[in-house]
Formats: sequence, C-alpha cells, structure tokens
Amino acid sequence: MEIILVRHGETNANHLKLVQGWTDNPLNHLGKEQAKNAGKFLKTHNYKPNVAYTSPLLRASETGEIILKNINPSLKLQYDFHFIERNFGPYEQKEVVPTMKKVLAKGFNEPGYETDEMLEKRVLIGLKNLYKFYKDQKIIIFCHSHVIKACLILADKKSFNYSSLVENGSLHKLSFNGVNLKLLRFSFNI
Repeated sequence: MEIILVRHGETNANHLKLVQGWTDNPLNHLGKEQAKNAGKFLKTHNYKPNVAYTSPLLRASETGEIILKNINPSLKLQYDFHFIERNFGPYEQKEVVPTMKKVLAKGFNEPGYETDEMLEKRVLIGLKNLYKFYKDQKIIIFCHSHVIKACLILADKKSFNYSSLVENGSLHKLSFNGVNLKLLRFSFNI
C-alpha cells in the first residue's frame, strides 16, 4: 500500500505558535494557499490516489477538500479518528516551545496527555485497518504533525523523533505492507 501523508495547512494557532491538539481550528488564508499549492504539485506529478482519508478535525478535512479539487474532484473524503492529532490534554492552546520541551522529555506521562506509545499504537491500528481493504492501492491521508511523526518513527526510529520538523502543507510518501512502514520520501514542501 502506498501512502501520501499530508500535513494540514496553517491555522491561526500555528501562526501564533500554539499547541492545537484536538482543538478544532480552521485553515487561515496562508493555510488555504498551502493546500492549493500541494494540490497543484500532486496534479503536476500526476498523483492519483484510489482513496482519501482525513482526520475529523476541520484543518485537515479543509486541506483535503482543497487538494482533492485539484487531483480528483469525484473522490470523497472518508473520516478516520485514528489519524486525528495527538491529544495534548491540558497543554492545548499553550505556547509550542515550552510545552514541547516539557512533554517531549523521555518518559513524560500526565493524565489527559496521549503518550508516544498510545499515539503510535492508534496510528498503526488505523494503517492496519486501511491495509485490510486497500493493500494494493494508493491512499492519501490528510492529518497532523504528530501523526506524521508517529509514522516516520514507526518507519525509522533511528532517524526520526517527535522533535523532527514537519511543515504545514508538506507531503510524505511511505509504503506499508501490513506490518512495516517504509519511508519512500521524507518531505516535499510546497
């Protein structure tokens, strides 16, 4: 199964450098432009997914709708909770830099915060579910920074961690054989 993971475009919270987590923010003007440019890039490279999935959060689904208009307007978005952003619990809407310094410390665990292990398990379950139905297909998933980082870590723990940079509107290509993820291309920013 071939997978393109797309990080949603920018929101005002991204611009203000605030943790969003499950907070449901829409794209801002720049975020919509990033999604349009990602769609143009995929169209130029003749990328034709068989299926499109999205996190249920607005910023991801808006990104998906904008991109699908460019690459396949008849393809319908399907929602999957497995690809929602990490639940940052009490740290949502806090400043990114001090928050990430705290929550990304080795072994961090606090009530209401989704640990690395919980996130990776959830994302892997989502990928295995998709593999059951689409193992020979191309899938595009519109999601979030920590979902993408979880996939990168599952593919290559030595090269990636939750401090790895994943830009708004970036695309990441992987393959999945039902057990292992393999990174095919780290990031192409639009």
